[in-house]
Amino acid sequence: MQNYILENDLQAGDKLPSQAQLVQRTEVSLTTIREALKVLEGKGIIEIRNGKGIFVSNGSATTISTQLEFTREKESILELLEARRILEHEIISLVIQLASEEELLEIETVLNLLMEKYHRGEDQHEIDKQFHYLFYQYCHNRVMQQLMESIDSILEQLWNSPLGMDQPFTSTIPLHKELFEHVKKRNIRKAQAVNDRIIRMDMEEVRSAGVL
Repeated sequence: MQNYILENDLQAGDKLPSQAQLVQRTEVSLTTIREALKVLEGKGIIEIRNGKGIFVSNGSATTISTQLEFTREKESILELLEARRILEHEIISLVIQLASEEELLEIETVLNLLMEKYHRGEDQHEIDKQFHYLFYQYCHNRVMQQLMESIDSILEQLWNSPLGMDQPFTSTIPLHKELFEHVKKRNIRKAQAVNDRIIRMDMEEVRSAGVL
């Protein structure tokens, strides 16, 4: 229905296909069609007039465009997070195998600052980014490092529009300490498992964005 309105450049007051026609077009049940129409009517996209039919509401096209853009942004973020999860799996392995004790100590120092900010309720964005960037640096693979920094750069741009997420992913900060403890013990499997939990939580937060 939303695509039909946009593709046909329908304006407020234009009539839409009947319920029977929608059943034929979509090949789903009348019950499903009616439920979908209720949702669209609740969002102010359509207006159902008894005995007259289904009509486009005022501002419908703008509302749909905004919703579609919102959906695309969420999908992009989820795809980037999945790519990040896959790459970080190998980065953690490389850090555990190749990072020196001095480099791990540097990561731990930044982690302690991160946890201090978290417990004080202060903004942790920059120090959290520094924590992850040290992992990228100390995997000692410049291509992996550049890939991850590119992904993070794109993610930063997407946080602000249209999701408008305020201080995203703070709920995962405590897990960073658990992650590092396994890295320090050179336990690849457990460190990767914790990192997977962090990314899964991040993805769930993105999926929930904008849900009332």
